[in-house]
Amino acid sequence: MIIVTGHVIARPGTEAEVERLAVEHVLRSRAEPGCVSHEVSRDVQQPLRFVFTERWSDMAALQAHFQVEASRAFAQAMAGLCEGRPQMDIYQAEAVRRG
Repeated sequence: MIIVTGHVIARPGTEAEVERLAVEHVLRSRAEPGCVSHEVSRDVQQPLRFVFTERWSDMAALQAHFQVEASRAFAQAMAGLCEGRPQMDIYQAEAVRRG
């Protein structure tokens, strides 16, 4: 399992557009092969901070996601609406059995 976490900080006044694009991206990504889950939320302590959490079946699925033209267009649009660089971390993980 591949886990991706990341966030962007919207510039003041761009929150509605960032949210619209983020939700559109999440819904599109969920339909891609190998996408286990894909979510976006807002930080309750920093309302301009949008947090992304993704789970992919394997690295090949994530790499395919990065090659989708709509994913690249989303990243470019976010760069124009947000402060600083988007933050992203990628982890390889396995489930831990409980009990």
